Amino acid sequence: MSGQNRIRGQLISVFDSAANIRTIDNRLFVITNNKVRSPITINVIQDGGTFGFRKFMKFGSIIRGHRDQVMIDNDVTIGVRKWRLFENNLGYVTIRSLSKFRDKFDSIFPSMIKLARSGCLLSPDITTRGLLPEQIRVINSNSKKTDDGAVFAALMARTLGKLCGRGPGYTPAGDDFISGFLTMFNWCAKCLDFERIILPEEYSTMTSWTSYKLMEYSQECICDEEIQGMVNSLALGRSDEYSKKMVPLSSRGHTSGVDLVTGMTCALYTLIDRKFGTSSLHKLNSSLRR
Repeated sequence: MSGQNRIRGQLISVFDSAANIRTIDNRLFVITNNKVRSPITINVIQDGGTFGFRKFMKFGSIIRGHRDQVMIDNDVTIGVRKWRLFENNLGYVTIRSLSKFRDKFDSIFPSMIKLARSGCLLSPDITTRGLLPEQIRVINSNSKKTDDGAVFAALMARTLGKLCGRGPGYTPAGDDFISGFLTMFNWCAKCLDFERIILPEEYSTMTSWTSYKLMEYSQECICDEEIQGMVNSLALGRSDEYSKKMVPLSSRGHTSGVDLVTGMTCALYTLIDRKFGTSSLHKLNSSLRR
């Protein structure tokens, strides 16, 4: 973002703790006072205390870069001289590490369900009711249709679309689930050499620009350190650690975090069921009906 005093982008949304920037090359970049690091954020410390960003940032503000500074409408200056880009360091997932989770669904699923918040896919409101059980049903149906990885990935790209834009909030519950699912599935695909899920372009017309960009980043496994922690727990074969890592991530936003966790975990057990011939996701669906 730094460099010559040139326009770098525009603020497209501002919240108390985050401001989203659409850059001139159509990327999403986020200024936040959150301490969770991510490849797409600048984590700032405010001089003189912490104030909600809405007090001094506004929708439509122009972002400029100048040497070691980011300027917002020439009214707000963020020093980035000491800023360091956070880079992903995802652990390598193997069949052996995956196998260590095969019989742990009976502890992971209840731990995940306990994290549910009203309106999320695990505890739906009128806008999300029935979406998760139906998604799991179709995932299981897709698995039975084919053993071909490329065909399955194409089926899942269409299946996940049934969640796109569904639910309330700035990033709808369905989109957060998709983001979590893509991160876990596509990273395992890279490690285990099978076909990734690629989002159809029409997804971009089904939800907000910001939410779609987050799904795009997830497709490429560009993720923050809390999501990375869950993936790395899998890579290490540590199911107890995985359950512990779900907790801080699940508290993000109103339902965003828990829907991310749900998407990641559903992707994990989709892969386990396909690799080992188990039926873990069916058991999750049974738990949701209780």
